[in-house]
Amino acid sequence: MRSTISIRCRQDLAGRALAADLAALAALATGAWLLGVLIHGRHDVAHEAVAVLAFAAGVAAAILLAAVAGLSGSARTGRIAAAVALYAGVTLLVRASGLEDPMNVWVLAGCTAVLGAIGMLALAVRGPVTGRAGRWAALTVGALTVLAVAAIGAVAVAVPGWMPPAWAVGGLDVIAWSGAGAAGIVALVGGTRSRRALVRRTGIAFTTLSAAHAVRIVSGGAPGADRDAVGAALELAAVAMLLVAAVAFFVAVLRGLRATAAPAARAVRTPAPRTGADDLPEQRRDPAASNALSGLTIGPVTDGIRILTARPPQAGQPHDPATGIGHVAGGHRQWARGTGAHRRTRPGRGRPPGRG
Repeated sequence: MRSTISIRCRQDLAGRALAADLAALAALATGAWLLGVLIHGRHDVAHEAVAVLAFAAGVAAAILLAAVAGLSGSARTGRIAAAVALYAGVTLLVRASGLEDPMNVWVLAGCTAVLGAIGMLALAVRGPVTGRAGRWAALTVGALTVLAVAAIGAVAVAVPGWMPPAWAVGGLDVIAWSGAGAAGIVALVGGTRSRRALVRRTGIAFTTLSAAHAVRIVSGGAPGADRDAVGAALELAAVAMLLVAAVAFFVAVLRGLRATAAPAARAVRTPAPRTGADDLPEQRRDPAASNALSGLTIGPVTDGIRILTARPPQAGQPHDPATGIGHVAGGHRQWARGTGAHRRTRPGRGRPPGRG
């Protein structure tokens, strides 16, 4: 009965979080549409302003996500940052710089970057996240995407005005944005079920990007052509959603780091009482007792990322004045989850065989 109630509570919380994100997306789309109306009138779209704003928001989101990945060491966050960087650094940059024209070679470069972003997002959500296999897969996808975009850019510079075949541009455009929609839906469902806010919001953003280009494809617009007011508003809202996700995740990780740094600082200021082990000479002390890892505990969980911090020393435990970490006799490691509760021992564990 309790498990059923807890499952329903988690489902309700996940549904409320998804509804809040969708409401935020609707507000961002409305604001983007009103921005276009205020700048260029009801029937015109501020294509230059939308492109520059989308590029700036995408670059800011990629930088924040990369910073969080560096602080937390999360491979999933790093791959999401790589996906956003490929989309913003190629597709949005080409559009903001005015290089993209209907059916030209730069449209191929943008679609290729979108395919690489889809691969990174798939690796972040469903692929091998940790280990050697995950690192090699992410490196392969990133290297192939960069090489392909560089080759297309070299052709565009070497042969100015060259137009690739229309079937190649149109086919790659449909494949890229259909894949973006599929990857976004997978990320949305996976992030909602696992209650990972960053994955859920990234899925919403990529699904919205796919919807924006679906409006253009259905209306008969050529790849690289100017979008209508609805498509431009959806695209800007999707990139703004990426920025919102990055800012919220960055703030959450900083709060987690601050919460875990406070106990360690208090442990340094208030050392534990001295015991007889502190008076032993350096040669007779246990080497494992001076290992800083023996006093680590697992702090708050932020979007599936656990942050390591120093455990405050307890009464009766030796204390290292250099690190401010209390040690355990024999050098055994202590690990705790969340608030620092110890794991309960199993009945009968440690008894001699044949007794009890």
